[in-house]
Amino acid sequence: MNPKKLARKFEQHYLSHGADVKISLYKAVIHGDRLIFDVRLNKGTREDLVFDRASDIGTALGLTLFQPFRDGLPIRLAVSNRPLTVSSLLDMFKSQIFRERQTQTLIALGNDLMGRMIFVDLAESPHLMIGGATNSGKTVALRSLILSIAVKQSINRVNLVIIDSGATGLDVFASLHHLSCPIVKDSGTAVGVLFGLMQEMERRATLPAEELCHLPAVVVVIDEYTTLVRDMEDTEKKKALTSYISGLLRRGRHAKIHIVLATQEPAKGDMLINLNNLNARMALKCSDFYSSRSVIGEGGAEKLPGAGAMLFKAPGSLKPIFLQGAYISTQEIEALVARIASASHDVSQKFLISDIETLPAPPLAVSPSTWGALSVPQPKVDHKANELAAIIMWALGRDNISSRQMQETFHIGAPKANTALYDLTRMGIASEKFSKQPRTVLPRGVGDLSAEVIELLERHGHTSDQIQAAIDTRE
Repeated sequence: MNPKKLARKFEQHYLSHGADVKISLYKAVIHGDRLIFDVRLNKGTREDLVFDRASDIGTALGLTLFQPFRDGLPIRLAVSNRPLTVSSLLDMFKSQIFRERQTQTLIALGNDLMGRMIFVDLAESPHLMIGGATNSGKTVALRSLILSIAVKQSINRVNLVIIDSGATGLDVFASLHHLSCPIVKDSGTAVGVLFGLMQEMERRATLPAEELCHLPAVVVVIDEYTTLVRDMEDTEKKKALTSYISGLLRRGRHAKIHIVLATQEPAKGDMLINLNNLNARMALKCSDFYSSRSVIGEGGAEKLPGAGAMLFKAPGSLKPIFLQGAYISTQEIEALVARIASASHDVSQKFLISDIETLPAPPLAVSPSTWGALSVPQPKVDHKANELAAIIMWALGRDNISSRQMQETFHIGAPKANTALYDLTRMGIASEKFSKQPRTVLPRGVGDLSAEVIELLERHGHTSDQIQAAIDTRE
C-alpha cells in the first residue's frame, strides 16, 4: 500500500460523503501490517462525519480494517487489509504494567488500534456496564475481568460475587477461593446475596478510613441482568432486587464494592434501575444503532466486526475508544483456575455471605417510579447551580440551543450564557461548537445523562419523570 496514494483516496471518499478532511500517514504498527493516519478537519466539517461514514468507506475500498479513533486529542485512522490481531490475555498478564501496577482492581481489556495493551482500574469507574449481542464476545470479556482479579490479587485484597442466572459461561470459576459465596444461579438467591451486600455496605460505612482500607474490595459480576429481572415473577422480590442494586450503585464505591452488570443490548425500560452510576461502559457488537446507544450513549457498536472487538467508554470521556478484547481459551482458564485454587491462601480478611437462603428480602416502601432511589440530605440552595439546573431542563426540551437563545429566555448577559453553554458541553448535554451553528442537544433519554447532571437536577427539585418529560416534548 502506498500511504500517500491511499491518503488521497481516503480524502476523496470522505469528500463524497460531505466531509472535507486532510489525511497523512502517522506511523505503521503491528509489524507494518497496520497503517495509522492523522485526520485533520477542514473548516466546516463535523467530527462525527469522520466516524459515521467510516464503515461505508471501508466497505467501498474493500479494506478489512478502516477505523477512525481518538488518540488523546488528535483523530487517527487505522487501516489494514488484515483482520484485527486477537490479544492474548496470558500475554497481558505477563506484561510489566500488569505485574507492577499497584491497584486492587486492575482489569486487562485488550489492545487498542495502536497495538498498546489497555488496562483499567475498576475502582476509578467505579461500576461497569457491558452490553452486546449474542456471540459478540461478552462472556469472554467477563471471563477476562474475573481472571484479571483472581490472578493478580490475594483473597484478602479482592473478593468476588458472581450472579449468572440462566447461563453457564462463568461456571468455570466455581472453585475460586476469592468467591464470597457459591456462584448464584437463581433469582431468589440473588435477592438474598444482594441484601447481604447491602448489609456489608452499611457496616463498612461506619468504619474508620484506616480500618476500611485494609478490607478487601468486593467485585459483583451480574451476567444476563435483564433475563434475571424479567424472569422474576414475585413483584416484591423484583422491587427488592432492583432497589438493592441501585443502592449498591449509588453508595457502593465508598465501601469498596463495585458492580459489573452485563446484559444483551439493554433497553432502558427493561433495566428498572438508574444507569447513570454505571460510569464505565463496554459495548461489544450490537444488533443496531439503538442498542449501541443504550450501552455507550451513541451509535458505532452496531458496526463492530464482532469476535471481541469493542468500544470502551471510560468515566468522563466524550468518545469511546476502539479495542480488540483479550482472548483466552476455556482450557487455559481451567488450567489457570486449578492452579490458583490449589495454592495456599490467607483468608483472614475474606468477606463471606453465609446462610443465603435465610436472608430476608422485605418489601420496600418504594414506588415503581423511584425504584433504587435513596434519600439523600438536601443541601442549602445554591442559586447559581439552581439557575444552571433550570437551563439544563430548558435545553433538554430543545433540539438545538445557542447563547443568544439562552440570553433571551433567561434574561442574562452574554458572559453568563457562554459560561452556561460551556458547562452544558462539558456535561455532554450540548455538542461541541462548529462554526456559528447552534449546538445540538445530545441526550435522548434520562439514561443518556451523567450521574453529575442527574444529581444536580434532582438536588434542585427535578425528578426523573420530569427530566424525561422535558426530553419527550422535543421528540
